[in-house]
Amino acid sequence: MSTDEQSQSRCPRSRKILESILADCLDSSSLLEIYYWTREPGMLDLIRAIAAMPEETRSALEGFFAMSHEPTAIAAKWDAAGRLTLASPQIGQTVAIMQYCAENEDAETPPMPN
Repeated sequence: MSTDEQSQSRCPRSRKILESILADCLDSSSLLEIYYWTREPGMLDLIRAIAAMPEETRSALEGFFAMSHEPTAIAAKWDAAGRLTLASPQIGQTVAIMQYCAENEDAETPPMPN
């Protein structure tokens, strides 16, 4: 029996799962990218931690990253109480625009299209 055949006989369930994933994968480049990133040290632990977060927390992170179009500009700082603060210049600009719009909104006049 070849080594490949031995592996197949020992892990038939894993093989079926992998075959199913590959068969259902519409974008093989995304699958390869995911594999590549999970090979980075600590990345798989990070992915698992994010997946285990409460939905509200995960949504907040997703929104933060979606608004921050320049990941290299994101800054992270720990404070003395153990809180982690993430900051991004793009998000600061977006929040400032939203605050300005909220403060200057005229409830009587419908908003004008840009």
